[in-house]
Amino acid sequence: MIDFTKITTTSAMASLSEKRQIILATATVVATGLGVLYLSSSKKAADTPRGYREIPTPGSQWPFFGHLLSLGKLPGYTAAKWSKELGPIFQLKMGVQTWFVISDPVLAQEIFMTHGTATSDRPPHTYFTYYSHGGRGVACSNADKRWKRARAALLSILAPQRVNQFTDVLLYEADALVEQLISRTKLFGQVDPSPCLQNAAMNFILTTCFATRISSADDQLFKDIMAYVHASMKMAGPEGDLCQFFPVMSVLDILVGKKRKYSNFIAKVRDPLFTRLIDEAASSDKDSMIKSFLALKEEHGLDDKDVIVTMSDLLGGGTDTSSVSLSWMIVILSHHHDVQKKIQAELDAFIQTHGRLPTFEERDQIPYTIAVQKECMRYKSTGFFGVPHMASSDVVVRDYFIPKGTVLISNMVGLHMNSDIYSDPETFKPERFLNNTRTMSSSANGNVNQRDLFIFGWGRRICPGIYLAEVEMFHIFVRIFANASIAPPLDGDGKEVPIDMDAALDAGLVTLPQPYQVRFIPRVDSPLK
Repeated sequence: MIDFTKITTTSAMASLSEKRQIILATATVVATGLGVLYLSSSKKAADTPRGYREIPTPGSQWPFFGHLLSLGKLPGYTAAKWSKELGPIFQLKMGVQTWFVISDPVLAQEIFMTHGTATSDRPPHTYFTYYSHGGRGVACSNADKRWKRARAALLSILAPQRVNQFTDVLLYEADALVEQLISRTKLFGQVDPSPCLQNAAMNFILTTCFATRISSADDQLFKDIMAYVHASMKMAGPEGDLCQFFPVMSVLDILVGKKRKYSNFIAKVRDPLFTRLIDEAASSDKDSMIKSFLALKEEHGLDDKDVIVTMSDLLGGGTDTSSVSLSWMIVILSHHHDVQKKIQAELDAFIQTHGRLPTFEERDQIPYTIAVQKECMRYKSTGFFGVPHMASSDVVVRDYFIPKGTVLISNMVGLHMNSDIYSDPETFKPERFLNNTRTMSSSANGNVNQRDLFIFGWGRRICPGIYLAEVEMFHIFVRIFANASIAPPLDGDGKEVPIDMDAALDAGLVTLPQPYQVRFIPRVDSPLK
């Protein structure tokens, strides 16, 4: 989760004397701060007031660091293990911060929705301050009046009826992706699909929101945007702001110029990139969501910075999360040839009856395909914890006391592997969703006992782009299996080598599969031929 070897890293451009000064200053900071750190983090857990239920905590914590060093490289799996041992809610000491980690959906519903007024803020994070221009946009800012206005405007342009106006564009991008995956497999024998998936996911956002697109992963615009997205995701992760755990580290941040780095990144990289995209889309003859958003500026009391931040929220969230979800789907299904055959049989029957592929509105006619898609997203969550919430005031939920300032975490692995919610959760079993073809967006906004997945968040902070993401993934999913089968890669002797499904990379706000290759084998038996 956090690489502590990076804490004392200084600029390679610094002179030797500057480095010595930083080392001396760091030593002074650490020496004077150890006592404070010990006092603030040596307790096993936050004190629970009398009369309230004790919230358990794992015993594996370190002096000064608390549980930071116990979470391992893949903290979601560690947290899921602890939830089995400790119950639906437990607390972690993260330096001076206290985290409450929730793995029960009904309890999460009560915390994030019933008490949403007090549990929808974001924890302080240095990067968020610069990213949001002091509280703009919908992803990183607190749930205040400005946030509500920006969210209302964003929801209006992401409404299903507006998204459906771009159906032809979405179909074109899905077809282009599948053609690219198949052609690159023919050319190279096997392919790393990640760049193609990122390209497609980005084009879904670029074409609908900014009336532009990129032709391939070699396109400079693609490289510029992905460089921005990956850097932003990393800076937004816990490692990007260690002083949230150890306030004494803020002095070191000053010495190494972290705030200046973040400020320059936003002013010189993010803002010029999005200003160009917005200006070009606004002057284009093509329809785009940004035109609708700009038309709502005055009505919702927004300014140019609000537009830039909100659009960067949309592109960052829509590109990385969708491509990561699709990448995990490919990894999972490369292990399940029988499941692929069932999907293909269902799609073939529809094609033979209608002479075409199903639309998103016809999803109830391909229930197994929908069930597989949902099960893939349950089986491998896009992120371990999502974006954290923070309690803006003291809250009492059931018999639990949640103090003001507590960081509230949705344990996605724990939720999706909760045996009280999903029978035999460790097994990949699409049949569990076979009678549930309703959209994930309606499920996420409905009764918690009828929710299929929890990756889109909760309450006021629920992802505003669920419908767009769901439609995008549906079209890609259907077209892959109507046209091809997914097979594992081959070794030097031509033997299939299964992809390791347990190998993952913590990339800040998302969890990626380890780099892999796979084969997309064209179907000779498809009715489309």
